[in-house]
Amino acid sequence: MSETALILLGAATFIVLMALLGRAAAARTKHDAESYFLADRGLRRTVLFAAIFGTNMTAFVMLGLPGVAYHGGISIWLMLATPLLFVMPLSFYFGYRCWLVARRYGYITPVEFYRERFQSDGLAILMFLGFVGWTVPYILTGVIGGGRALETFTDGTVPYWVGGLAVTLVVAYYTWAGGMKATAWTNTAQTALFMMFLLLIVLLVPSAAGGTERIIGTLQREQPELLVRSWEGPFSLGATVSQLILFSFIIFAFPFVWVRMISARSSKDLRISGIAYPIALVATWAPAILLGLWGAAVIPGLAGGEADSIIFMMTAQLLPTWVAAFGLVALLAIVMSSMDAQILTLSNMLSRDIVGRYRSTTSPTEQVRFARAFVLVLLALTYGVSLLDMPGIFDVAQFAFTGFAVFYPLLIAGIFWRRATKWGAIASLVVGQTIAISGYLEWYPVVGGLQPVFWGVTLGALSLVVVSLLTPRQDAAADRFHSVWNEVRHGKPQPASDQGK
Repeated sequence: MSETALILLGAATFIVLMALLGRAAAARTKHDAESYFLADRGLRRTVLFAAIFGTNMTAFVMLGLPGVAYHGGISIWLMLATPLLFVMPLSFYFGYRCWLVARRYGYITPVEFYRERFQSDGLAILMFLGFVGWTVPYILTGVIGGGRALETFTDGTVPYWVGGLAVTLVVAYYTWAGGMKATAWTNTAQTALFMMFLLLIVLLVPSAAGGTERIIGTLQREQPELLVRSWEGPFSLGATVSQLILFSFIIFAFPFVWVRMISARSSKDLRISGIAYPIALVATWAPAILLGLWGAAVIPGLAGGEADSIIFMMTAQLLPTWVAAFGLVALLAIVMSSMDAQILTLSNMLSRDIVGRYRSTTSPTEQVRFARAFVLVLLALTYGVSLLDMPGIFDVAQFAFTGFAVFYPLLIAGIFWRRATKWGAIASLVVGQTIAISGYLEWYPVVGGLQPVFWGVTLGALSLVVVSLLTPRQDAAADRFHSVWNEVRHGKPQPASDQGK
């Protein structure tokens, strides 16, 4: 069997497996909103963890991150390591507070949650537009990554447009058919596959390249700067502070992760996921960064975005064909594991927060039908955009991350600060998004290496506090939420969800 045929066989087998998992999940999914969007709020430990973790592991991990390490060395790891300390205590604790209230009142989307907290349809619409606007570029990284991977691995036998279409169609099928349950089940298999590949390849590459000592020796002779923590350019103190803000809270700011958190069966399941998440993140990021660093010695001289594919270049050059086939499967897995959750969440918000809210005759069953239609339409539009000339994976991901990060002040104030008002939340969102976008477009200079995310979050938070203090209190809305948290703090039992609201 030829190399290309073996690689295509591996990809085809994986695609069939995902379709079968989606079909099995669909057979166990009812036609109501809670079942389709939240898997009946019944995700358990392993599946819940994989659903949350897999959703966050995009093509950025296997393509963008190694590419940055190839050019920047260990600096990227030292810059990203500190935020790992805050992932569990911050994002998952915030998620737990949202889980309690969403379970009590039957909330399904973050837009719905914060609309009720601040009693504002205007804020809800702004949040919806922001979430959609930043999620679409993130979905694009999946289509782009999948299309480029299939084209590269098959030496052009499968062109980019066919590869991107194949990925889009598979994700469309199982997301459309089985909703949250299908995406959670497939995420479990996908997470296992891409983690196994990264851990395998980080063991095989040094052996095939002459050993770790030889690789490090080559770097010390030819590119010693990669082995020293740089404080220049993208790794400056200002950039490090910006990345600390970005990655410490980014999980909670993703609407597709928020929805998965409130799908947990119990607080214990959510807590276990929170403990496992940073451990799994290290087990994924560390191999990706190491492989990018080693690639600078094994295949030197790559320019710019060429280094994004360094893992797969080394796989093809140093290892047997079956490893390359496994690599393609792993990349497709990491691509699909994020795309499905993102597209499901967008369709969820469209059907519930727009159609369900402003078309009063829409039943929960009809919301599911609308959501299924939106899944197909949104993926078709995303695929169309992916055919245009697109920037690198890392650039697209950074653009989307910054936009999500600006939601921090609003999201956190809504669950902690009683005095926060709808006008403060709206001001925070408008000011923060404006600053983030204009900074990304380079409409103002970089000061001290601080990136747009720093200014967007800082000034957005300041706007929220000042405007909230200058506008009327919303005690009734705040009390409705805080009463749930107070009951838990005082040890009172929690009733099942009250969807009648």
